[in-house]
Amino acid sequence: MKKKLIISLSALLVIALCVGGYLLYIMKFKEYDIADESVAEIIEDPFEIELPDGTIITLDDSGEDIVQKDSNKESGKEDGQASSDSTDESEDGGSIPVSGKGQSSKTPTNTSNNKPNSNTGSTSTSKPNTGSLTAGPGAKVTVASIKEKYNPAFAALEGQAEDKLNALIGRAKNEYSTKKNNGEKIDYGYFYNKYMSAATELEGRTDSVFNGVLKAIEKDLEKNGYDKSYAKSFKNEYDAQKKIRKESLMKKAVGR
Repeated sequence: MKKKLIISLSALLVIALCVGGYLLYIMKFKEYDIADESVAEIIEDPFEIELPDGTIITLDDSGEDIVQKDSNKESGKEDGQASSDSTDESEDGGSIPVSGKGQSSKTPTNTSNNKPNSNTGSTSTSKPNTGSLTAGPGAKVTVASIKEKYNPAFAALEGQAEDKLNALIGRAKNEYSTKKNNGEKIDYGYFYNKYMSAATELEGRTDSVFNGVLKAIEKDLEKNGYDKSYAKSFKNEYDAQKKIRKESLMKKAVGR
């Protein structure tokens, strides 16, 4: 009896090893033609993350190196055109443009308003706007304030990564349904290799952009006299969110 049990267990072990070996082969080692322009378009669609200083972080064509763009270039061009138009307008009207104040180019200067009036206590026309004094040079820059201003950048990265993953899942489900409706054989090894490979590449691109944002906040911390290790919390949170995204991806992939 004992001998039969050992033989049965040995047979089951051999079968399990064979099945496991076959699955490993079709999932990891068997080569598939997984080229797909639609999938490549999803992956290569560039991330564009804006930093607090207006810099746009994205990737180059290789998807490996960080590229920084100035988001103010286009707006600067438009501002320059608007300034030129204002000058032309003032020349036609005979008024003199005042540098930095577009409104003054259309309104004649009344010198009487600039003189102090001893008869009235109103000085509202000459007082500066104090609403932005809290962000002035004398304001204390804290670790919390530095980290807070980068929250939108990290949130944008997470949102864009989530959108790309959902697009990949949608593409996979659509391809599966099409093949099934056409009566084609469903090769699960093909689907696994194709879309896990795409997800891995997308993860690498997301990591590269995240590291670019992280370096920016580390530089900002050091510039203000703080240790860059204060940015580690962003890394910990990112790793946790990445794990959640992977679990969510697997659940969505199997339709759960």
